[in-house]
Amino acid sequence: MKLAIIGASGLLGSTTAFLAGKLNILEEIILISRNKNLLRHHIMDMEHALLPYSKTKVIEGEYEDIKGCDIILITVGAPERKVETRDEYLRDNVVIMKSVLENMKPYYSGGIVIVATNPIDVFNYYAWEKLKGDRNRFLGFSSNDSLRLKWSVSKVTGKAYDQLEGFCIGEHGMGQIPLLDQIKWRNKPLKLTSNERIRVIVELGSWFGKMQSLDCGRTSGWTSAVTLTEMIESIVLDQNKIIECSIVLEGDLGFDNVSIGVPVRVGKNGVNNIEMPTLTSEQSREFKKIIEKIQEQIQLI
Repeated sequence: MKLAIIGASGLLGSTTAFLAGKLNILEEIILISRNKNLLRHHIMDMEHALLPYSKTKVIEGEYEDIKGCDIILITVGAPERKVETRDEYLRDNVVIMKSVLENMKPYYSGGIVIVATNPIDVFNYYAWEKLKGDRNRFLGFSSNDSLRLKWSVSKVTGKAYDQLEGFCIGEHGMGQIPLLDQIKWRNKPLKLTSNERIRVIVELGSWFGKMQSLDCGRTSGWTSAVTLTEMIESIVLDQNKIIECSIVLEGDLGFDNVSIGVPVRVGKNGVNNIEMPTLTSEQSREFKKIIEKIQEQIQLI
């Protein structure tokens, strides 16, 4: 299989290229970026770094090279700046995304598209709408939310991260819904105390502000690369793994004209099926409210 990464000279694109290349499951990774010198520096460096681990070739490419690619990852974005929420990137990134999709359109041949440009739910829907592909092959990257839910539960309870199961649903941003009532530890339900639930919510709500306060112009490139690589691996190896992704809903779950994060099984054809858990009435109301917010944002493009 072949992977193309658009925006590959940036932190997220380059880290994902390296981690995906290290798996030794791809024939070729094509890196596309306007910053040619930095891109070529990454390619030269990765060629050497991957030698002990992988036979995957990492090469420079242009938009026409996405034709025939099995997976296309979009990581483009305006320079990072201090923001209160990811929603503020809509204004920054909409012109960039419009240009990227126009450049992709003549060469897009039906590969799986992974959108990692914020706000992800809005842009995943927009990419599907513009490229007119199979909606099950458009995945918005949002699995960091579930990773951080388990991280915060582990931090608060002392339970090992790798023994925890849990998901967030909803928006990749402030509108995420952590399903605290469905956390499992060692495959058994983990009942959090009221105090633990509050502390988990505080951890989930505070990390972004703490990172933004450092004001160093970086995204969470390493964390995102790890979870993006998990998605890529599940596609290439057809693992059918349950991963939180933003997907286009057209009647699914009773909603239309939106992309939103839910647990789905991911394989060689993209979304195989939705693994939506049973929600409480409060969670259902919040889910509907977030969908309406994303739909309003989509209309702004």
